[in-house]
Amino acid sequence: MLINSRLYSRMHCRSLLPERRRANWSICHTTGAARFLCTIERRRANSNCRSNALARRIPRTGRAAPNANRCSERDRKMDNALEGITVLEVGTMTPGKFTGFLLAGWGASSVRIERPGTTTDEPISDEDLTLNRGKRSITLNLRSAEGRDILLQLAARADVFMESYRPGTAKKLGIDADSIRTVNPDLVYCSLSGFGQSGPDRLRTAYDLNIQSETAFSRLLAGRSEPAVPDTYLADSVSGLMAAFAIAAALRKREVSGKGSVLDLGVQESLFSLLAISHGIRREADPPLEMQAAYGIFKTSDGTPISLGVARPASANALFGHLGRPDLAEIGLQRGVAGAEARRFLTQALAEKPAHHWIKTLIPLGVEIAPVNSVADAYRNEQLVDRSMVIETNHPAAGPLQQIGIPGVDARNLEPAPHIGADTDAILKELEFEPDAIDKLRADDVI
Repeated sequence: MLINSRLYSRMHCRSLLPERRRANWSICHTTGAARFLCTIERRRANSNCRSNALARRIPRTGRAAPNANRCSERDRKMDNALEGITVLEVGTMTPGKFTGFLLAGWGASSVRIERPGTTTDEPISDEDLTLNRGKRSITLNLRSAEGRDILLQLAARADVFMESYRPGTAKKLGIDADSIRTVNPDLVYCSLSGFGQSGPDRLRTAYDLNIQSETAFSRLLAGRSEPAVPDTYLADSVSGLMAAFAIAAALRKREVSGKGSVLDLGVQESLFSLLAISHGIRREADPPLEMQAAYGIFKTSDGTPISLGVARPASANALFGHLGRPDLAEIGLQRGVAGAEARRFLTQALAEKPAHHWIKTLIPLGVEIAPVNSVADAYRNEQLVDRSMVIETNHPAAGPLQQIGIPGVDARNLEPAPHIGADTDAILKELEFEPDAIDKLRADDVI
């Protein structure tokens, strides 16, 4: 294994325990670990939102102490929550890309490790235009000794290492958790694969559709209709979110204990975990959920369906009172056969006028109602636009785009998604590679 002297100095620096880091500050001042610690110390010293524990202690009443500092609007955002954290994405597919996107949105510096061979002339996919915002990209041939050496140098100064290979592949490449944590023991190493690193299905290949179908989501989301191929990737999205949550928790653990973590997550288990809300206890019969009569999807006169979520007495009284049948309010909260009369009445009454009439009329009455939107309609939702969840961006290659944001973050601040390998030379220069050495790496198909 080729590891140069720069890498060994970083290995030494990153292996220092928290209590020794300040004593070895002069050794560590140029490393990612030191930059991370500087950031933490700066935040602790300058934060307007977090003073010391005694000053911010919350009384038994559960209310903040009278002298607690108020948070500014900037402090309420999550844009800088992971400032100073460096993330490496290696071999990550859609779920891992989404994880890296969220972490970048929260302030992390995320670097994608890509295979060499793609030119900047090739168009960037819609997925990458969205999920690679705020990231940098370097190409590395990890099957070469030089490529692995460069990756180890990057890992030595990183805080998070993500990989999505099939179990066993990372070990063959020499970039498994044990190998990476040899050069950086306090790093958070996250494996996100289809089925995790253990179990009888760990080596299986599967796509989002397969995961949805075998975790019962295909049937549950179809309701009483036949299961169909979904138009969205729920399993990929949920597992990417789960990984981001786990990584954030592991970083918190490291800040407290000084110890890194090895995370083993699967797409299948991540999606299955969502059933805890609706099907958290196994029942052999597994009957469909019986909703209240006024809780469902209804047709309107203009063909646009609406959803009613009436499950409270107050909203039931408001709905049926407005429709001239206050006597059905209590029945409208019943399930199954008991609520059939109210259901039939709503089906007939709501079909007499267009969707926009019902939404405009019933929302002020406190009735839970919404249109059944298309994706294009959702992009036009005024609430989502106001909350910066729909943003206007301008990509240097793709041009003006309307994209989805990140909750709690102003994603307009993220840099546009790079072409594959766009930052290769710049990153290698940060590792102190000379131009001639970079040219040789390119000639040898290492980058």
